[in-house]
Amino acid sequence: MEYLLSTDCLTKKFKRQTAIDNISLHIRQGEIYGLIGKNGAGKTTFLKMISGLSKPTSGDITFFGYHGAERNKVISRIGVLIEAPGLYPDMSAYDNLKLKCICVGLHRPGYIENILSIVGLENVGKKKVGHFSLGMKQRLGIGMALVGEPDVLVLDEPINGLDPEGIAEVREILLRLNKEKGLTIIISSHILEELSKIATNYAIIDKGQLVKELSREELEATCREHIEIKMDHPDLALPVLDALGFKDYRVADENTIHIFERLNESGKITMELSRKNIYIHSISVTNESIEDYFLRLTGGVDHA
Repeated sequence: MEYLLSTDCLTKKFKRQTAIDNISLHIRQGEIYGLIGKNGAGKTTFLKMISGLSKPTSGDITFFGYHGAERNKVISRIGVLIEAPGLYPDMSAYDNLKLKCICVGLHRPGYIENILSIVGLENVGKKKVGHFSLGMKQRLGIGMALVGEPDVLVLDEPINGLDPEGIAEVREILLRLNKEKGLTIIISSHILEELSKIATNYAIIDKGQLVKELSREELEATCREHIEIKMDHPDLALPVLDALGFKDYRVADENTIHIFERLNESGKITMELSRKNIYIHSISVTNESIEDYFLRLTGGVDHA
């Protein structure tokens, strides 16, 4: 499988602290890849490394087939917005973008106006950025990251602190960039519920380690209503489920089976397992919210 960007055992240490611990991720071209983790999980550190803003302690990054020092040949194909946008508050949105264009050697007529239109700031005129709302600043930050026509857009918590309207505006911009321009987007957030509205793939990170990498379809399957069977040896139940004609099920972990069909037949399943002398701890019909799933994987609410 060819990936646009992948990491191999990527690690970052700061003296005695390990911020990123042997993370291997795989991102295909055209994906909206969501990096999920609580505050302090290591998301920003990871994004800085793949963007070329921080050097890994160990491990490797491959981008468009280049890795190691060779990756510098294509690092300009990444547009980056990490932490707060680097904006000049006493300048207009147009002039901020013009300065970025000068820095990268772009002098194309209409180029800045096009970016302002993409991020919904075409009508702000000469208003100084210092008077912009937080949402407007974030959208301009995305516009700054788009200068140079990158293939990949790396965004660190772009919706953090925004009101619902601002979140919706950023979400629509990202979906349009992905659909119309084919832009691959890597976006971090600690809000899985919101990111689930746009992401096609996810990596869940906790305490610098990769907990799980999964697709949108896998996340939706996990969180939709299902029969949950808890038992010591799920493999013993599989022939029974097959004999009963169940097809849409999966072994969720070493003690759990999830069944996504015929939800009113949990009694029949229990009776058949009992007849085969297969012991179960519990069986119930349940569904797990995306937020609950995230908290379960990362050890619950962080009260620190």
